[in-house]
Amino acid sequence: MAEMANTPGKSLRVLRMKAGLTLDQVAKEAGVSATHLSRVETGAKKATPAWLGAVTGAIAKALLSDSESEEAA
Repeated sequence: MAEMANTPGKSLRVLRMKAGLTLDQVAKEAGVSATHLSRVETGAKKATPAWLGAVTGAIAKALLSDSESEEAA
């Protein structure tokens, strides 16, 4: 796997893009603002552990869904 970025925001962006998700898709699934997500990804804002958990959970859900779809094919 490619090396992860050196900040939580950059890591989120890498994972989100790997999952093929838009800011809006992740924000909606996580119940957060797309603007806040963008600002965290760029390092303009910091995130709480609970917020990070919601966002990473939304991304993980998409990645697992994709993985399950590939296994079924």
